[in-house]
Amino acid sequence: MPTDNDLFAEEQTMVTMSFGDHIEELRLRLILALYGLVIGVVLTLIPGVNLGQRIMNKMVEPAQAALTEFYNEQAVRRAEVADADGVVSETAQAIIPADAFLAELGKIAPGLQLPDAKSVKDKNLTFPIRYMESGIIKIVNEGMRPSNALISLAPLETMTIFFMVCLVAGLVIASPWVFYQLWAFIAAGLYRHERHYVTKFLPFSLGLFLSGVFLCFFGVLPVTLRFLLEFNVWLGIEPTLRLADWMSFATILPLVFGICFQTPLIMVFLALIGIFNVDDFRSKRKIAILVMVVAGAVLTPSQDPFSMLMLAVPMIVLYELGIVMVARKKLGPSVRQTD
Repeated sequence: MPTDNDLFAEEQTMVTMSFGDHIEELRLRLILALYGLVIGVVLTLIPGVNLGQRIMNKMVEPAQAALTEFYNEQAVRRAEVADADGVVSETAQAIIPADAFLAELGKIAPGLQLPDAKSVKDKNLTFPIRYMESGIIKIVNEGMRPSNALISLAPLETMTIFFMVCLVAGLVIASPWVFYQLWAFIAAGLYRHERHYVTKFLPFSLGLFLSGVFLCFFGVLPVTLRFLLEFNVWLGIEPTLRLADWMSFATILPLVFGICFQTPLIMVFLALIGIFNVDDFRSKRKIAILVMVVAGAVLTPSQDPFSMLMLAVPMIVLYELGIVMVARKKLGPSVRQTD
């Protein structure tokens, strides 16, 4: 770690950037990041490849699978309850053509003396029947699978959602370039010896972002959706899923997770450049946890406490991981050498 004299000498040889220079640098990096985003979005719209359509279908699959499993389990539960209670249906009338009945009866018992089928043509036999309700539930559930389709309530809703998915997918595709521009802007305000941290941190930053996105999509979203469906049942409400609500939930929440997964990296970076040390992070732990819980409530697109906790808990774990990393490396202003 450089001493204060080294930093002072380095500062004398550096070109000072004014506030306007920083704004210009920010504008440049934003423009370059937008170029990358546009290219990423265009890639999702290439005809023949149909990447945007494939991604949207893939994002709908967890909701469809959850709905199918949910309705099947509900049917099994209702059938078990009806079977245990011995519930039977109301008496119904089965109407069978007499000639068809005699024909089938003749096949079973060919020795019986039966009237000629032609003599009873156009006549019907009526039988009272009753069914076990559990059997009806099973037959209906197996023969008529419940709809697992997400509903759209507006003519332009599907198109709007499609382009939103393409935008988010383009951001994920362009994330290496976007993150590079972000760290390049940060590097512009650092000492020369600190700028090499940018190249070291960039792959870790990208890895943490993608880890958060995939963890949320493949781990958090199915569990959260399952919880919300069961909560509807607990309240006695038959749930359905709207396309716009699900896609907003399935696109925004993974991005939030990806951004929040930068927490330990930011902590290490702040310690490396001498702004905070491990004691600072430890002493502010309670405040940090409060901020994370509030952030979990604000950043999650749904208002349920389960989604909030699913975001807040990983953030708290990552904060503790950041403390461990800073402590092991002995980073922070307290370790700077002075003459």
